[in-house]
Amino acid sequence: MTRTYFKLAPLALCISAAPALAQSDAERLDQLEQQVSSLQQQLTSAAADRVRLNGFFSTGYATASNDAGFAGINDESEVQDLSLMALQGTFSLSDDTQAIMQLVSRGEEDWDTELEWAYLSHQATNSLQLRAGKMRLPFFMYSDSLELGYAQPWARPPQAVYGPVTVTSYVGADATYTFNLSGSSINTQLFSGFTDESSATSGNEVEFRNTVGINTEWTDYVWKVRAVAATAEVSVDSRLLGQLFGQNSFTLADGERGNFYGLGFGYDNGTWQVVSEVTRIDVDGPFYDTDSAYLTVGRRFDNVMPYATIGWLESKDDDERAGPLSSVLDRSRDEYSLGVRWDVLSGVAVKFDYTHARGFGDEPGSNMNAGSIFAENIDSTNVYTVKIDSAF
Repeated sequence: MTRTYFKLAPLALCISAAPALAQSDAERLDQLEQQVSSLQQQLTSAAADRVRLNGFFSTGYATASNDAGFAGINDESEVQDLSLMALQGTFSLSDDTQAIMQLVSRGEEDWDTELEWAYLSHQATNSLQLRAGKMRLPFFMYSDSLELGYAQPWARPPQAVYGPVTVTSYVGADATYTFNLSGSSINTQLFSGFTDESSATSGNEVEFRNTVGINTEWTDYVWKVRAVAATAEVSVDSRLLGQLFGQNSFTLADGERGNFYGLGFGYDNGTWQVVSEVTRIDVDGPFYDTDSAYLTVGRRFDNVMPYATIGWLESKDDDERAGPLSSVLDRSRDEYSLGVRWDVLSGVAVKFDYTHARGFGDEPGSNMNAGSIFAENIDSTNVYTVKIDSAF
């Protein structure tokens, strides 16, 4: 009897322990599945934290009282001329290093997508930022948001100042140092690189070589003052002048020294917004030297801000040109704009703008439709614009 008991005891223990072992295995499997799921969520969350996407969109319609071509607008303008879509991606490679890319599709270019920005940014210290790649030329106060209409008070940047420089990007590097003061800061940016672009508006092939510049901006977050100076070896081939002389293109500058100077001023206390910029372009050879300026004053009433802008543009070396060169390159005009910005939703603004430009009859410049201006003896134009700008 005793011998039989010892034989059956291990079997009984195994039978009694089987449910417990099966339950333990199921629990371990559940724990493993939870751990795997948690790891997957952490990996997904970490990947999402390293990528940030945003973008902007604009559309609208503009028409003019004649075919003068102010800002590329005439009496047959289409909706797609003011339409664009952009997507910007910021990819964090580390806590201090990011890769930034911006793709832009413009209606006036048949929605072909272009890589507008592509650069690496590294925060070397709390005060020093280094960047390299394709970036925006930092000539103006609104250079970084040149096509981001939602960040601007106007339906379009004042053409007197923003129109003469038809290239917008460069490939190179910059270094920005921030001096933090009591209640204010100073950003100083050194930049260098080259540009090789074709301008859709002027039809010019423009090349900036060995570009070197500096801009400095002081702000106490209400007031802002900015100064910029840059120099480059400039080459410009004009298709418009080439057609005039029966050639494919006409060389206006071939490695000539070109300089750009700008002063900017801004004030924004949440109710009043005042912006002004003064610029000078100085290029050796027949290419035009230009002085220009504008002043904008806006007043916010809740989500509506009416604004007024006056602008002025004049070439300063007209006596150095004659004949067809003078008729196409000399430029002079005054601009007056009245507009309203209405923030209808968070991230969406509707803008209405009326601009009157005049005084260009004898000196339209290559950015306007010189042929129609001379043929129809046009000396002024009215441009009406309705535009929707959004950012997301």
